[in-house]
Amino acid sequence: MKSREQLVLTLIEFREATPDLMKELRSFGWDSENELATLTPQHIINVLNQFISGEISNGQVRDWANAIEQRDDIGLLETHKKTLDEMVFWLANPAINYPITNELAGRVIENLHTNTVQ
Repeated sequence: MKSREQLVLTLIEFREATPDLMKELRSFGWDSENELATLTPQHIINVLNQFISGEISNGQVRDWANAIEQRDDIGLLETHKKTLDEMVFWLANPAINYPITNELAGRVIENLHTNTVQ
Protein backbone atom coordinates (compact mmCIF):
# COMPACT_ATOMS: atom_id res chain seq x y z
CA MET A 1 0.00 0.00 0.00
CA LYS A 2 1.24 3.46 -0.89
CA SER A 3 1.74 6.13 1.76
CA ARG A 4 -0.56 9.13 1.89
CA GLU A 5 2.28 11.34 0.66
CA GLN A 6 2.88 9.05 -2.35
CA LEU A 7 -0.83 9.10 -3.18
CA VAL A 8 -1.07 12.88 -2.92
CA LEU A 9 1.97 13.31 -5.18
CA THR A 10 0.47 10.85 -7.67
CA LEU A 11 -2.75 12.88 -7.58
CA ILE A 12 -1.27 16.32 -8.21
CA GLU A 13 0.99 14.93 -10.93
CA PHE A 14 -2.00 13.16 -12.57
CA ARG A 15 -0.09 9.88 -12.86
CA GLU A 16 -3.10 7.64 -12.20
CA ALA A 17 -6.84 7.59 -12.83
CA THR A 18 -8.45 9.93 -10.30
CA PRO A 19 -11.37 7.70 -9.15
CA ASP A 20 -9.09 4.78 -8.25
CA LEU A 21 -6.62 7.06 -6.55
CA MET A 22 -9.34 8.81 -4.56
CA LYS A 23 -10.59 5.45 -3.32
CA GLU A 24 -7.14 4.80 -1.84
CA LEU A 25 -6.83 8.33 -0.43
CA ARG A 26 -10.19 8.05 1.37
CA SER A 27 -8.68 5.44 3.67
CA PHE A 28 -6.57 8.24 5.19
CA GLY A 29 -9.50 10.61 5.78
CA TRP A 30 -9.85 14.17 4.52
CA ASP A 31 -8.21 16.20 7.28
CA SER A 32 -4.47 16.50 7.61
CA GLU A 33 -2.30 18.51 9.95
CA ASN A 34 0.48 18.72 7.37
CA GLU A 35 0.75 19.63 3.73
CA LEU A 36 2.33 16.62 2.07
CA ALA A 37 2.75 18.10 -1.40
CA THR A 38 2.70 21.51 -3.04
CA LEU A 39 0.64 22.25 -6.12
CA THR A 40 2.50 24.44 -8.61
CA PRO A 41 1.37 26.15 -11.81
CA GLN A 42 3.21 23.47 -13.78
CA HIS A 43 0.97 20.73 -12.36
CA ILE A 44 -2.14 22.44 -13.75
CA ILE A 45 -0.43 23.31 -17.02
CA ASN A 46 0.61 19.67 -17.51
CA VAL A 47 -2.98 18.48 -17.01
CA LEU A 48 -4.36 21.15 -19.34
CA ASN A 49 -1.79 20.32 -22.02
CA GLN A 50 -3.00 16.70 -21.87
CA PHE A 51 -6.56 18.01 -22.31
CA ILE A 52 -5.62 20.27 -25.23
CA SER A 53 -3.82 17.39 -26.98
CA GLY A 54 -6.90 15.17 -26.57
CA GLU A 55 -5.26 12.70 -24.18
CA ILE A 56 -7.84 13.36 -21.47
CA SER A 57 -11.41 14.69 -21.40
CA ASN A 58 -12.87 17.79 -19.81
CA GLY A 59 -14.55 15.47 -17.29
CA GLN A 60 -11.17 14.09 -16.26
CA VAL A 61 -9.85 17.63 -15.81
CA ARG A 62 -12.89 18.48 -13.67
CA ASP A 63 -12.56 15.33 -11.58
CA TRP A 64 -8.85 15.96 -11.04
CA ALA A 65 -9.45 19.56 -9.98
CA ASN A 66 -12.28 18.45 -7.67
CA ALA A 67 -9.97 15.90 -6.10
CA ILE A 68 -7.32 18.49 -5.25
CA GLU A 69 -9.57 21.46 -4.41
CA GLN A 70 -9.28 22.55 -0.76
CA ARG A 71 -7.38 19.42 0.43
CA ASP A 72 -5.57 19.96 3.73
CA ASP A 73 -2.72 17.72 2.60
CA ILE A 74 -2.03 19.74 -0.57
CA GLY A 75 -0.46 23.16 -0.27
CA LEU A 76 -0.35 25.84 -2.95
CA LEU A 77 2.92 27.39 -4.09
CA GLU A 78 3.09 30.49 -1.91
CA THR A 79 4.05 32.91 -4.70
CA HIS A 80 1.03 31.80 -6.79
CA LYS A 81 -1.42 30.90 -4.05
CA LYS A 82 -4.28 33.20 -5.08
CA THR A 83 -4.02 32.35 -8.76
CA LEU A 84 -3.70 28.60 -8.14
CA ASP A 85 -6.68 28.62 -5.80
CA GLU A 86 -8.85 30.44 -8.34
CA MET A 87 -7.76 28.32 -11.31
CA VAL A 88 -8.46 25.08 -9.40
CA PHE A 89 -11.87 26.50 -8.46
CA TRP A 90 -12.62 27.30 -12.12
CA LEU A 91 -11.63 23.82 -13.27
CA ALA A 92 -13.35 21.97 -10.42
CA ASN A 93 -16.66 23.78 -10.92
CA PRO A 94 -17.33 24.31 -14.64
CA ALA A 95 -21.10 24.33 -14.11
CA ILE A 96 -20.88 27.57 -12.09
CA ASN A 97 -17.78 29.05 -13.72
CA TYR A 98 -16.79 28.30 -17.30
CA PRO A 99 -17.08 25.12 -19.39
CA ILE A 100 -13.73 23.39 -19.75
CA THR A 101 -12.79 24.06 -23.36
CA ASN A 102 -9.51 24.61 -25.20
CA GLU A 103 -10.17 28.35 -24.91
CA LEU A 104 -10.53 28.14 -21.13
CA ALA A 105 -7.46 25.90 -20.89
CA GLY A 106 -5.44 28.54 -22.75
CA ARG A 107 -6.81 31.26 -20.48
CA VAL A 108 -5.93 29.30 -17.34
CA ILE A 109 -2.42 28.59 -18.63
CA GLU A 110 -1.92 32.29 -19.40
CA ASN A 111 -3.17 33.26 -15.92
CA LEU A 112 -0.72 30.80 -14.36
CA HIS A 113 2.18 32.12 -16.44
CA THR A 114 1.41 35.73 -15.51
CA ASN A 115 0.24 34.92 -11.97
CA THR A 116 -2.97 36.87 -12.47
CA VAL A 117 -6.68 36.11 -12.56
CA GLN A 118 -8.28 37.47 -15.70
